[in-house]
Order: sequence, then C-alpha cells, then structure tokens
Amino acid sequence: MIFNIQSTDAFATGTIANTNLGSRMDKSFATGFQGQLIQISQKDRIEIDERELEAKTILLSQGIIEDFNGEPKGFPKTKLDFERDKNGNLVLQNGLPVKKAVASYYDIRHMIARNTFEAEREGLVDNVGNPILDPTTGKQKTKVKLDENGRPVVQTVVKIDKDLLEKTIFAANKLKELDITSVAAPKYRPGTTIIEALEIELKKNTNGIVTKALKKEGLTLSNFPRGTSSYEALKMVEDENRQGTADKKKAEDLVKDMAILREEEIFTIKRFKPFGGTTPTTAVDLLYSQPEKFRPTPAEEKFKPIWKNPPPLRVDLGKISAQDWKNSVVKNAKEVNPSYTEEEIIAKFGFDRIITLGAGWFGRS
Repeated sequence: MIFNIQSTDAFATGTIANTNLGSRMDKSFATGFQGQLIQISQKDRIEIDERELEAKTILLSQGIIEDFNGEPKGFPKTKLDFERDKNGNLVLQNGLPVKKAVASYYDIRHMIARNTFEAEREGLVDNVGNPILDPTTGKQKTKVKLDENGRPVVQTVVKIDKDLLEKTIFAANKLKELDITSVAAPKYRPGTTIIEALEIELKKNTNGIVTKALKKEGLTLSNFPRGTSSYEALKMVEDENRQGTADKKKAEDLVKDMAILREEEIFTIKRFKPFGGTTPTTAVDLLYSQPEKFRPTPAEEKFKPIWKNPPPLRVDLGKISAQDWKNSVVKNAKEVNPSYTEEEIIAKFGFDRIITLGAGWFGRS
C-alpha cells in the first residue's frame, strides 16, 4: 500500500470513507489506528480550525479553564485527530500520521452551551452626537436598538448553561472513576455527550457502578418490584442533580412504599406502568386514588380504602383494664379507617386471639 501525504492539511478524522486504505480491520498505521480516513481540503481544515477557535473564545470568556495542553480542563477527550507540532504540521511516524485523542472546544460547546436571544443595545448620544455618560459608572448610557417597525433587534448569544455545566462536570468525574477519559469514537458514536456516555456505562453497570450506588443507601434488588433491573432500580431513586447517585430521601420512600404494596400482595408494578406508575411511590399514589382499579383481590364486593396505620397510642397500663385498652386501640384505629368495622379492626390487631395481656401489647409505652 502506498500512502502519500501531500500537505499538512490533507487529512482529518470523520465518517468512514473509501480512500483505498484497506479494510476497517487493517491496522494501516504503525500507531495502531484501525479504520479509514476521510480526505478533506485545506479550506475545510481552515474552517474547522476557525470554528474551534470561536468555540474556545466563547468558553474561555465564560469561565472554562485551559489546561497545559491548551484543552478545556476537566473534560474528557471528545474526538480523534492527528497529532501536530507547535507549527501545526502533522507529526509523522514511519511516514504516517500519528493518531491522537483530543478534547475539542467545539464539541464541548455543544454539550454545555446553548443559544440565547438578547435585544441589541446602542449607545445614547446628545443632539450634537456626543455620548451621554452614566455619572455612577462613567460609561455611556444605552438603550434597546429598534428596527424600522419599532421592534427590538434581537441577536443570538451563546452562553454556558450553568446547570448543564455542573451535571457535565459531575458526569466527567464519574467516568474518571471508571478509568474512562475519552468519549471519542470508536468506543462511543460520534457526537456522544459526556452525560450520554455515563448513561451508557450505567446501563451496562460497568465495574458495578450501579450496584455500588444502591448499596451505599442500603438497597439491593430485593428492595424493588419483582423483575426490576439494576439500571431501572437506580433510575427510581436517582438524585436529580447527581447522575448515577442514589438520593437518600427517595431510597427511604421506596422502602416504605414497597412495604405498602407488598402488604396488598402487590409485588410488581407492571399493571401501574401504563397509567404513569413507573415507581413504587407513583404506584402507591394510584393505589390510594383508585383502589377498585389496582387492588388485586377485593376484601368484599365493594372495595374498602387501603388501611392506614393509626397514630401511636399511649396509655397508662397501670390505670386501664384489658378491655378498656382494646376499646381505646379500636377507637384510635377507627378514626383514620372509618370504612372498617370494629370486628375487622379487632381481627387485624389480633384481639380475637389474645387471652391475657403480656409484654407485647399494642400501644404499650
């Protein structure tokens, strides 16, 4: 195979193209590059460099820091390119270009920045054309620029989405914990964001990242509805602002809500999913609001509302008889469960099986 390099701007990575460099499995370069290259013109390379410089200027002006390699600090590599010397010329090895993973400002800009629209402003001047200054700042006063129809002239301004930036940096650090420092092809499809890359690893439970996140909050798959995968379990309790991390409050609520479902002999939430019950918490909400629809087995012809535990009852055991204690417990439960008869409440507490009072009294303080 003969491979002649005509100019330093002749090559760049991109979509696979047939440039007669052999099959994709051929290691065409001594550097171990697998695949083929797309040939671009010097004009295309200049346009790419201009876009890169524009994105770099925007990000640096809004707080992104440049590392010693001139790349955005804290972000993984985003694409494959060819290594270049300080003059911009390709670095060759055995007459062939050397592959290099780089962090592109242009790629990062698409991940964390968004177009915003702001009204253009123009400086105020007096009758003779002199600028009118603001005495408090010493700068020229401005006003919104209007078009010929009297409407504000709007301009596009690229700004970093602070919330997206924080989530992207957090995802980048989680990827580093998995020893992943690049989201470039071929490991990920071109254009994959850092957040998307972490989501891919979460779905694969790489290095047990999901299992560890659940275990940190004392959860295993046994705490979740039957048939729940590790990834689905994490999504039920995931912190909204910390991707791949379980939220303590959500974890506690899930354990509580699963206890309610299992008490009703419900061990899966399949029947709830078509109606928005994608988690135990939302399933319990549906169960409370429509028990006749979601309760698996009716207690009688007309379904009763789901049993609610009564508030704690404290009594002085030295001043109350066994029957009075039972009556007070039943009355306490009846207040929050008015649809249940006294006989049903007595049976629920097991009063019909108690012969003598012991240390296990319900409500004993």
